[in-house]
Amino acid sequence: MINRHSHYALLEHYLSDESDSDWALATVVNKEGSSYRSPGSIMIVNSSGQSFGLVSGGCLEADIVMRAKRVFHSNMAAYVEYDLREEDSFAADLGIGCKGKIGVLIQILTDKHKAVLEVLYSQLKAGESCYLLQKFEGQMESSDLNEITLLDANGTPLAATSDAGHSALAESAKSSDQHSTFYRDDSRYSLSRVDAAFNFWIFGGGADAQPLATMASQLGWRVTVVDHRAAYARDSVFRTAETILKKRPEDLDCTIEWPPINGAMLMTHNLELDAQWLTFLHQRCSPTYVGLLGPVERRESVLELSEVADLEWLDKHVNGPVGLDIGGELPESIALSILAQCHAVLYGASGEVLNKRSYIRINPS
Repeated sequence: MINRHSHYALLEHYLSDESDSDWALATVVNKEGSSYRSPGSIMIVNSSGQSFGLVSGGCLEADIVMRAKRVFHSNMAAYVEYDLREEDSFAADLGIGCKGKIGVLIQILTDKHKAVLEVLYSQLKAGESCYLLQKFEGQMESSDLNEITLLDANGTPLAATSDAGHSALAESAKSSDQHSTFYRDDSRYSLSRVDAAFNFWIFGGGADAQPLATMASQLGWRVTVVDHRAAYARDSVFRTAETILKKRPEDLDCTIEWPPINGAMLMTHNLELDAQWLTFLHQRCSPTYVGLLGPVERRESVLELSEVADLEWLDKHVNGPVGLDIGGELPESIALSILAQCHAVLYGASGEVLNKRSYIRINPS
């Protein structure tokens, strides 16, 4: 199961903060029944009351911000449970739709935490998965509720806020799924897998690519825009893109070990360029998802011009005409259609209507 909780984008925001604000990290460490967000989800809160990220559907965040202020004041981490099944609970008073219980650990981020999270950020930027190990139940007055240990994908400790760390518990990571909880010495621990953000490359920096880049960034994806033409892919326009490459296909250094490209969109509006980039993707990166703008006839022209003879790969990964049929012709509608299809493919979802009902199209005229 893939669960990317936008750690990369949130860490980037936290690590780039140059103010004197104190920060707290709220993590979903336990869950019973249904909830909006799964264990491992995080949000960060600063001492000014600003919060980023979600640990629920937006209904518990105000309470967590208030509790974070208490954590700042007491200088001690706190664990709180929201039982949505109890009729007289705080969560029930909010009218929350899901019926489960979640536990949230709120920790103060010190300089030691920042050092650990910098290592995590570097690992994610390199495309590596990690595990975060946190204690959330036990000696409640103990300061170790505020400790974090970072493990690599094999369970080897990479960094920790405590000199002792939790290296003795590292073995648990080797058999862990996306998230697990376990007891050790009358204490309870949360072990959350943190996966790298999706890399989404857009080939073509025209006006219609702008909403696509913006929406993909809002999903927490790392966006790269590629276009060698001077009037395209300008920094002032693609502000949310992490990288802008002013390169032709033949100019990209193939000796560089590029990070894996999970999704790619070909929208240069030039048959030759799209064909060359398709060849590059097949030879160097082989993304899970490739979108090709335009009708069927244009797709066939691009495939004919490309040097890709692997029909099985083309059939499995290249989507053209691209997107889901949601109606609309504005660039924003097209971007939504493309990202909906790409999102479903990357997460292994069907892209079907969830309620399975048929809708009758009503002509407003």
